[in-house]
Amino acid sequence: MGGGKVTRPGFGLGQPDPGHPMTEFYTLLLEALSGAESFALPGLYARFDPPAWPIEPEEAKDWAALSPAPKEGFVRLVPPGRLRVLSAELRCTPAGAPAALMLTEEGRRTTCAVRLLPPFLWPSDEAAPPWPDASSALTVTLGPDAPDLADAAPQTLARRLIESGAGKAWVSHPLLDRWLAAQAARWQNLWR
Repeated sequence: MGGGKVTRPGFGLGQPDPGHPMTEFYTLLLEALSGAESFALPGLYARFDPPAWPIEPEEAKDWAALSPAPKEGFVRLVPPGRLRVLSAELRCTPAGAPAALMLTEEGRRTTCAVRLLPPFLWPSDEAAPPWPDASSALTVTLGPDAPDLADAAPQTLARRLIESGAGKAWVSHPLLDRWLAAQAARWQNLWR
């Protein structure tokens, strides 16, 4: 017995750095999600504009335009909706930079990674952390009033981030992957 190495709980996951400028926003949203039943999701609309030459299937995303709102010439892949939140946890890099909130959907147990985009510019020497593994991923853009609201009315900011689809955009989704694969296959068939 004994002789083993004692480590902190967390299974090797990075712990949030309180000095990181985004930690405050992620913590605020995480605390508000503990009392929320659902999280508003944006729609996902896409258009495929391939080049005038054959492309590989993995290049299809480079030739697709995505939108959270309907636009002329775009196909609806995912309607706006709500994700019933079973659990939420914050994932951080080993250095403590928040990478994304991981929302687990009630009933389906799928995960959605939610990344908050800052209302300020990232330092040029600091790259965005890699996305955690998830079924789908979306970004939420914090408005220029977010820092003031976080100080003056944090519950208002949290409620807006949870209840509104504004400023949210899909980065990845299983339906998008299938649609892109079908578009790439169709384009390759045209070149045969």
